[in-house]
Amino acid sequence: MNDTLPPDALTFKLSDDGNKLLAMFEVSESRPPLDLSTIKQILEEQNLPNLFLSDSALTDLLQKYKLNESCVLEIGERRNGICKITVDSAKMSAKLTLTPPYGGTPVTLAQIQQELKERGVVYGILDDKIKKALKDGYATELVIAQGLAAVAGTDTQFQSLIPEIRERKPQIDKKGFANYRDLGQLNVVRQGEPLMRRIPPTEGTRGQDVTGQILSPQPGKDTPFTAGLQGAEVDQNDNSLLVATITGQPKLVINGVIVEPTINLPLVDLSTGNMNFEGTINIKGDVREGMKIYATGDVFVGGTVEAAEIEAGGNIVIKGGVIGRTEHKDDPDDVPHAHAFEAKIISKGSISARFVVNAEMEAGTDILIEEFSMHNHLTALNRILVGKSGGKKSHIIGGITSASMLVKAAIIGSNSGSTTKIKVGFNPYMQRQLERLKLGIEENEKEIEDIQKIGIFVMGNPEKNKNGLLNKLLRTREKLEADGAKLHEKRVQILSEMPIVDQVQVIVEEAVYCGAEIHIGHVVWKNDIDRGKGVFQLVNGVIDFGNIMLNVS
Repeated sequence: MNDTLPPDALTFKLSDDGNKLLAMFEVSESRPPLDLSTIKQILEEQNLPNLFLSDSALTDLLQKYKLNESCVLEIGERRNGICKITVDSAKMSAKLTLTPPYGGTPVTLAQIQQELKERGVVYGILDDKIKKALKDGYATELVIAQGLAAVAGTDTQFQSLIPEIRERKPQIDKKGFANYRDLGQLNVVRQGEPLMRRIPPTEGTRGQDVTGQILSPQPGKDTPFTAGLQGAEVDQNDNSLLVATITGQPKLVINGVIVEPTINLPLVDLSTGNMNFEGTINIKGDVREGMKIYATGDVFVGGTVEAAEIEAGGNIVIKGGVIGRTEHKDDPDDVPHAHAFEAKIISKGSISARFVVNAEMEAGTDILIEEFSMHNHLTALNRILVGKSGGKKSHIIGGITSASMLVKAAIIGSNSGSTTKIKVGFNPYMQRQLERLKLGIEENEKEIEDIQKIGIFVMGNPEKNKNGLLNKLLRTREKLEADGAKLHEKRVQILSEMPIVDQVQVIVEEAVYCGAEIHIGHVVWKNDIDRGKGVFQLVNGVIDFGNIMLNVS
C-alpha cells in the first residue's frame, strides 16, 4: 500500500501524553484497498502494536477512507492490566478476573494482595493459583481463596447386633430354584443377649470462611432407643446397649428391636385350652378337634390338624395333614356357610401341609400341599401348588381351588367325574365378595317378588288389608329396593377395582378328568373327556389346553 498511497495521506501517531492512538487521513485520489489487517500491519511497521483498538472507531476510519473524507480519529489507547476480585455471598470463596494490558503495565502480585486485603480476604488464599494467573497474564472467575465449610455432626446411629435377623422367605437351592417348603429357621434370642448398639451423635467439625469468620457446625441429632420396646431394655451398665429381657424372636423396628415370645407346646387339646398368643407358636404334636389357635406370628404344627381352626399373622406350617369335616353338601361352587367347614386354616403369609381333606384354607401368598387336596375350599392370593415337582401322587379332587396366578397339580378331578373347580386370573378374595353379593342380590330379589305377590293379593282382596297391611308392605318393599340398590352398587365397585391378572396358568402334570372346570377370569372350560398332561391358559380370550408353559418362578 505504501507504494501507491501518498506518504502523508494516512498516518498514525500517539497523543502528546502517549496514551491515545490517533489516525489522520488526508484526501487522496490514489487510494488502494484498505481493511483491518492492513491497518494492523501499518501499526506494527510503525512500532505501535499491542494497543487497545476501538472497533467502532476503526469502522469510522474505513468508512471515511472509502468516501475520501479527511479526518482525525482516536482509534485506540494504551491500557494497563486490570484485576477484579469478587467474594460470594456466603463468603466461602474469592474469585479473580485478570485482564491483560494493552501496551500498558501488567497487574502485579502486590496489586492482587492489596485487592484481597480491601475485600477482607484473609483465609484460604491459594498462592499457587494467583502466581499461575499472573504468569498466564489472564484469568476468568478463578477461585483464589477457598473457605472451609463446617461439617455437620452425624445423627445417632443404631447397629443391629443380631446378624441372623432376616425376613423369612423361601430358600434358594444350589440350582437357583426357590424351595417353597423350606422357609428357613426362626431366629431366637435369649434373656440378657445384646440386641442393638446405639452409636451417639457427633458434634461436627468447625469451619472458617475466607474473611476468617469461624463457622459453627450443626450438631448431630440425639435419638434414644424407642420407648416401650417389647421384650427388650437398655442395659443397666451401658445406656447405649439394648438387651433382651425374654427368650423369643427378635424383630427390627424403628430405633430398636422387639422380641416376640415363642411358645412351645407338645400338642393343643382340652388340657391346654384354646390358644391366643402374641408371638409364634410351636406345636410338637397334633391340634385336636374343636380347638382354636390364633397367633400374631407363625404357627408350626409337627403333627396333624383335625377339625380345628388356626389363624396366623405370619406363615402356617403343618408337617402332617389336615383332616376336617363339613356339613356342606350343595354344589361346591356355592359360597360356603359360616360353619360349613369345621377345619379352617387362615394365614396372612403362606400355608404348607402334607395333605388336606374337607377344610377351608386362606393364604395371603401361597398354599403348598405335598400330596393331595380333597373336597376343600382353597384360596391363595398368589399360587396353589399341590405335590412335589415331578411327583405323580398329587391330586386335587372336588371343591374349589382359587388363586390369582397359578394352580399346579399332577391330577385334577377324579375318574368318578366329581365336580372339581379351579379358578385363576382374579383376586380370589374379591371374587368371594362378588359371590356373596350375588347370593345377597338373589335373596333380595326373591323377597321383593314375594312382597309384590302379597301386595297384589291384598289389593284384590281389600278385606285382607287390616291394620294398614298394604302400607307396611309398601314400606317393606321400598326398604328392600334400597338395600338391593346398595348391593348392586357394591358389586359394580368391586368389579371396577378387580384387575384381571395376566399370564395365569393351570398346570396339569399327569391328567385332568371329566367333571373338572377351569375358570380363567370370566372364561370357563368344562372338561367333558379325560385328558393327559398339559397347561390351561388364556389365548386370545379363549382357554387353551396345550403343552407350552409360561415361565413359572
